[in-house]
Amino acid sequence: MDSFWDLRDDAHDHPGRWQGVTAEVLFQRLAEYVEHAEERGEPMDWRGVADRMIAWRASKGER
Repeated sequence: MDSFWDLRDDAHDHPGRWQGVTAEVLFQRLAEYVEHAEERGEPMDWRGVADRMIAWRASKGER
């Protein structure tokens, strides 16, 4: 659950990073993470979700 709070905090602290991200795009990215974990036969690491999502948005550059 902390991962979701971390995402919210990052969106609050860096709104430009998340500008234009729709619910569809966000859930698509989450689905990809779950799918990759399933393909590897591993349980989903929800604790690392926030780190991966923030890195994804940070790599897009702040507006």
